[in-house]
Amino acid sequence: MAHSSEGGSPRPDQSDFDGLLTGFGAKLRAGRLKLGLTQTQLAELSGQAQQYVSLVETGKQNVTLTTALTFATVIGWDLSSMVSHAKSRSRDTQA
Repeated sequence: MAHSSEGGSPRPDQSDFDGLLTGFGAKLRAGRLKLGLTQTQLAELSGQAQQYVSLVETGKQNVTLTTALTFATVIGWDLSSMVSHAKSRSRDTQA
């Protein structure tokens, strides 16, 4: 759940970050499997190491926006759809 900072604006807490990473990773894995790609193939297509792909898919590795966009492009998904679950979950817990 988001907390208010000194300025009164909400800031995410650790569970928001964890949810974002886990959700993105799960969608990356689903997209990869739908295309019939291995982690190694996805890594080669995105210019990353296979171990990095594994960490991202399991939500253990944060990614830059440019890397997230690269992954989304390779699997044919819109980047906003890959992070939409975490955003809507955060909104739900603020109500």
